[in-house]
Amino acid sequence: MTAENDVVNIEELKEIMDGDMELIRDCFADFVQDYPEAFEEIRNAVIEKDGPKLDSSAHKLKGTLRYLAAEPAAEAAYALESSGKSNDMNSVEEKLEKLNKECKRLLEFISNFKG
Repeated sequence: MTAENDVVNIEELKEIMDGDMELIRDCFADFVQDYPEAFEEIRNAVIEKDGPKLDSSAHKLKGTLRYLAAEPAAEAAYALESSGKSNDMNSVEEKLEKLNKECKRLLEFISNFKG
């Protein structure tokens, strides 16, 4: 697995998007635009210790990340979603940091994407 595929599985992404490179670029642009607000929602849920809000907001971001074939970031979002669903707010700060780290890697990948 290359470092690039460590962030986004390009082959899976092309399959999801039916090889449409314009669609891939558009989806990446949408993620770049929407991510700050999505992360802020999750961060606020963590700060407020609001399990249902964390479940909902992390679930939404996870779906976007899976659509982009960004599995490490999607797994980080899933960890937060699971915590919210079970209302287990232990270690959510660490999980939030992991999500932030993985999404920053994704944003860097997108900024360097030449597809």
